Amino acid sequence: MADRFFPDKHIENAPVARPVSRRVLAWLGIVVVAGGLLASGFIISARQHFEAISLGYQSEELRRQSTQLDEKLRQLELEYARAASPVEIEKRAQKIGLERPDKKESDNTPAAKAPKKAGALAAAPKPGPASTKQKH
Repeated sequence: MADRFFPDKHIENAPVARPVSRRVLAWLGIVVVAGGLLASGFIISARQHFEAISLGYQSEELRRQSTQLDEKLRQLELEYARAASPVEIEKRAQKIGLERPDKKESDNTPAAKAPKKAGALAAAPKPGPASTKQKH
């Protein structure tokens, strides 16, 4: 009974040569072009997506760096304000041996002892708008 479905005789069919229809070739070409365009669209979309993610990470890093630099700037401005305060300047001056001049000592300087000429400043011509204009 098993021989009924599997004959012992080897059967070889003759190859059939069918002509390929132009319509089939046209549809095959259209499908290949459409598939290529669709695949290219997916590849371009994926590339843009990964570039956007990369740019997001870069901008986040730049934001973090900006906040660090702002904090450093604030610290430096505070340090400068402390160092430039008159109290701190006086402390550093005393540390290196400088003393604050008294009011009486500043009156004994040679410039303070020189006679003042009252008319010296009054005699000098004052530059005004008339003296700076030139005639054309």
